[in-house]
Amino acid sequence: MRVVIGGAHNGKREYVKRLLENVPYQWIDCSAGDLKFPPDGKVVIDRIEQWLAQTDLSEAEAVEFIMKSIEGKDVIFILTDIGRGIVPMDAEQRMLRDACGRLYQRLIAQADDVTRIWYGLAQTLKKRGEMI
Repeated sequence: MRVVIGGAHNGKREYVKRLLENVPYQWIDCSAGDLKFPPDGKVVIDRIEQWLAQTDLSEAEAVEFIMKSIEGKDVIFILTDIGRGIVPMDAEQRMLRDACGRLYQRLIAQADDVTRIWYGLAQTLKKRGEMI
């Protein structure tokens, strides 16, 4: 599994598209609240934070669903870092921010490669299980 993380509009999607330029893949945009993993092939999961905000599952159930669904799959997660900046006044938004942080920690711990995109610049944070 690979994780590409960065702030909103920092170039994460463009980076992944360049990375997969000559590779067949399926792109899953979770902004509509849907998350269905294909049985095989390379898959890109985008906007998982929006799925997490809309799911009826508890945080623990949602995390376990994701972790079980990616077992043995070739997955790239595009994660939007929503944990920086001003803490939202709305309690639900704070809970989402915390839930995303815990989910992201699980995904990053399991990932083989982690790349942070900062204003279009790629920085490798983890490669093949080694911290850089």
